[in-house]
Amino acid sequence: MKTTAKCPKCQSEDILVFENSKEKPDKADGESLGVFGGKITTSRYVCCNCGYTERYFDDNNLEKLKKKYKKTRG
Repeated sequence: MKTTAKCPKCQSEDILVFENSKEKPDKADGESLGVFGGKITTSRYVCCNCGYTERYFDDNNLEKLKKKYKKTRG
């Protein structure tokens, strides 16, 4: 949805965007992201037709994540 402005589940183009949403690390969809020690910034995309949701960490948080967590194999 971020790049296509279309829901991958139902193909709707009725998408809401919440940019620069601030969340506490321990409240981010139940995930524990204690690497930040404060708040993280994300962008969310929500389909108004089926409710499908995507969340993206903003670019300034990606390097911190890469340093803290291991990559998957593959």
